[in-house]
Amino acid sequence: MGHWAHLQEDYREQGFVIVERFFSPGEIQEAADSQDRFYQGQYDRKPEFSWPLPRPCRSRTRKHPYASFYLSSFDQMLRDGRLATLIKEVCCLGSLRFWHDQLLYEEPCAHKAIDYHWHREQSRWLTCKATAMVTAWIPLTEFTQEMGPITLIASKSDHQKKYPMTLQSGDLVLFDQTLLHGNPPNRGTKVRRAIAAHYASGDLTYRSCGRFSHVNERIVRQKNHVPDFTDERVCPKVG
Repeated sequence: MGHWAHLQEDYREQGFVIVERFFSPGEIQEAADSQDRFYQGQYDRKPEFSWPLPRPCRSRTRKHPYASFYLSSFDQMLRDGRLATLIKEVCCLGSLRFWHDQLLYEEPCAHKAIDYHWHREQSRWLTCKATAMVTAWIPLTEFTQEMGPITLIASKSDHQKKYPMTLQSGDLVLFDQTLLHGNPPNRGTKVRRAIAAHYASGDLTYRSCGRFSHVNERIVRQKNHVPDFTDERVCPKVG
């Protein structure tokens, strides 16, 4: 039995687990510093696929996909094998493939209307066929109640019961693609920083779903005019 196997039952019952102090303070600080450099248009690596280069950004709310392909600190955090081992043990998977990432930033906004924007990741991944897909939500600072942390509704709980993820720097939460979740506005005094990393079981393949598509479909290679989600440049196996 692996180090994280004791979390399997909680994940199976709730659809999510919180893992405390998974990353060191130094790793989180380097990631936050890299995030700042990224918003200044700076990066230290480039992807093998075509995507616009980072450029200066000063928006109050920011969401950037593929940031881990431009920043080595995030590349290491998300694809060095440690996180993959955790996910495989918690979700009882034999292999794991990286799917996508989003670098997130939101400044405080006391007057912003409350809107959780409830959704399930499954609704964004209709062209993915896999045994399992899971998100690792990684805060890059302490997440307090006032900051509007990601909020989950557990699989088998009363559908009105909300679980705000008040997390410390270094913690992370794993949740299943079917789990309803959302974000209230940041009403705190500090910037809300996080990266959302998405993974799929190693059997991930493409399936057609009408006109629906995901951004990954535009950058992976094509095989017989079909997106190939085994393209290691975009969706590498990580465990």
